[in-house]
Amino acid sequence: MRVILAVIVTILATAAQADMLSMATKFNNMHERSISFLGVNARRTSWCGAFLAYVAKRSSRQPPANPNMAVSWKNFGRPVLTRFARPGDVVVMRTGKQRFHVSLFHHFDTKRQYVYLFGGNQSDRVQLSRYKVSSIVAVRR
Repeated sequence: MRVILAVIVTILATAAQADMLSMATKFNNMHERSISFLGVNARRTSWCGAFLAYVAKRSSRQPPANPNMAVSWKNFGRPVLTRFARPGDVVVMRTGKQRFHVSLFHHFDTKRQYVYLFGGNQSDRVQLSRYKVSSIVAVRR
């Protein structure tokens, strides 16, 4: 019985991650001038966390407390080792001394030196962007 329950939970978790990525891709190339539905001022707020919170809620997932702060996503779901990241996993990146960015895992490059993430506030829009794998501070599922 426990094995069956574990399999069901794993299947549901995999579906939820995929749902977040498929939900996010519906906003592909949306510019920050068009994100008023997030309830943040894109000129004053790093809106990557707000976008991810919107996607999580629309995918029946619970965002962390203070979801507009990218670093708070280190508390989302459960931890995953970077090398085991799957499409739709939440990735928190360090972008400066006290600055972070949060997005959804898409894929690694062939040498695994770069990671491709899909999310908001990436060059002022929602899009797929490339980052160094070494800047990852957390992967969450």
